[in-house]
Amino acid sequence: MILLMTVLLFLLGIFLSAFFSGCETGFYRASRVRFVIAGLDGDLISQYLIKLFNNPTLFVATTLIGNNVANYLTSLAIVLLAQQTTGSNAAEMLAPILLSPLLFVYGELLPKNLFYRAPNFLLRFSAPLVLFFTVLFSPIAALLWGMGRLLEGVLGQSPDKVRLTLARKELQQVFEDGLEAGILHPTQRHLGQSFFLVASKTISEICTPVSRIQAISIKTSRDRALKFARQRRMADIPVFKSQKSEPIGYLRTVELMVSDKSARIEDMVHPFSDVNATDLFGEIILQMESTRQTLARVVSDEGKIVGLLFEDQLTDPLLKGPLGSLKR
Repeated sequence: MILLMTVLLFLLGIFLSAFFSGCETGFYRASRVRFVIAGLDGDLISQYLIKLFNNPTLFVATTLIGNNVANYLTSLAIVLLAQQTTGSNAAEMLAPILLSPLLFVYGELLPKNLFYRAPNFLLRFSAPLVLFFTVLFSPIAALLWGMGRLLEGVLGQSPDKVRLTLARKELQQVFEDGLEAGILHPTQRHLGQSFFLVASKTISEICTPVSRIQAISIKTSRDRALKFARQRRMADIPVFKSQKSEPIGYLRTVELMVSDKSARIEDMVHPFSDVNATDLFGEIILQMESTRQTLARVVSDEGKIVGLLFEDQLTDPLLKGPLGSLKR
């Protein structure tokens, strides 16, 4: 009876090791997009997995505790099995070494390969058991989570950058899958990949600083404004009233070209739309396209003018490589 219990303890240890090792691989390999879609359709298991994806620290703590428990149970079972079958101290030392290949293959290598090849199916299938162990290990996991937060505060590091990197890689894989399936055109894939490379940049990183602004006075004549635009090949001309570092609006070159020679430029000045210097590229390009603004003024949180944002500065990063021919 004791021998049978020891064997069962050994098999339980291998199972737990395989389960947590496989789930860890599946967690980073699975497509979050599919689970989000399934969760929106009301699938409770997918909704739970999305919560884990959004709280990776909790999942990592659970798998860490589970792997340690599995290793302890397996080691204990091997030692007990050696004692009951041989009663030799030498056997107790040699048994873990001899069984290491078995533990590696069935407790690590095989489950990781299975979850790598079918992460979505196996992770969803394992979700109820993951939920059970998450609740079971929650007191210890909470302690590990708190220590992790403390280290983040001391070191000044956050997992958000890693999380964004993983999400970006996952979205790029979605584009690759769409291309292979014939859903997306190569141009669409290139455009999407270019967008995700720059979507997280702040506007202050890409705008033209105040010191480099090329602008004209509001008192400039129409002909001189046109000459200024031709020399610099500008579609939009910033206009200032008293200081170049404080532009008040902009002129559209095409409107100057079709206007009367006697037209005054102050009557054709378009007001700026202001954007915050800390706003992200992805937000502002959608905002400017929806309002059909071609030039915006970039201001800091204190209201100080940081620079100007031209439409080309938003579109050019997207039209790289094979899409370069689409630039105007």
